[in-house]
Amino acid sequence: MPSSAQELVELLDLETIDLNLFRGTQPDTLFQRVFGGQVAAQALVAGARTVEPEREVHSLHSCFLRPGDTAVPIVYDVERIRDGRSFSTRRIVARQHGRAIYYMTASFQLSEEGFSHQDVMPAVPSPEDCIEMVELFRRRDPGSADRWAKEWAALDLAGRPRRAGARCRRTASGCPARTHRSRRAAGRSRAPRRSGTARTTAPGSCPTGTRG
Repeated sequence: MPSSAQELVELLDLETIDLNLFRGTQPDTLFQRVFGGQVAAQALVAGARTVEPEREVHSLHSCFLRPGDTAVPIVYDVERIRDGRSFSTRRIVARQHGRAIYYMTASFQLSEEGFSHQDVMPAVPSPEDCIEMVELFRRRDPGSADRWAKEWAALDLAGRPRRAGARCRRTASGCPARTHRSRRAAGRSRAPRRSGTARTTAPGSCPTGTRG
């Protein structure tokens, strides 16, 4: 996987082969199969390259079909399903060795005012006061800590371990997460051509937005 934030950005800077056709490179990795998040991110970038810059990702649906080969590039074929006044729809297929390994259908929308909601931010320490994930791995699985650190060097990950025996205590706002993690790019990077916009939410973290 990328060893720096700049390599992560370069991994998402796809090569344009032809109209609606793109090629993504592979990072140096110990994985036997392509990391699913890499395929999804590159497919989303391919779709974003075919819409107006003002249109941001609204929603997507995807399906992993076959394991990816880490030894060869991935070709992304984008089908322009529809361009409306506010929304654009794209279907992206990722291929290796002439076979589809992944499908994505994505919707892009012009920015508009609307309802907004999210979980209440819990009281958590700052990332600098948390324990690095590599250190947590060394405590729980020392044999895989170094490999984990190499694969995810592009990300600055920290967390706060859950107390032994702690249970989820349901409140009026629902059942809060029992672990908290901080994620951000390690170091600085130069933004390439438009790489699209994505919003992600993971258990135990607050929503984060990234824009290239």
